[in-house]
Amino acid sequence: MMVVKDGPLKIAVEREDTNIIKQELITYKTVGDTIVKEIVDRRFLTNGDYIDSTSSEPLMKKRYTT
Repeated sequence: MMVVKDGPLKIAVEREDTNIIKQELITYKTVGDTIVKEIVDRRFLTNGDYIDSTSSEPLMKKRYTT
């Protein structure tokens, strides 16, 4: 589990700004031998509510070891 510590990411996520239309968090990770792009997005509605969605996309096989 990721805990968001003080810094620009925490400020951006916790910002209460009525002008925000959409926020995205993009994460690249390895799953087995594949690099995967994960996107979590939040779309804000005019009534103050929001809709969250997630998607993932396999990008390529890893060509190196870490």
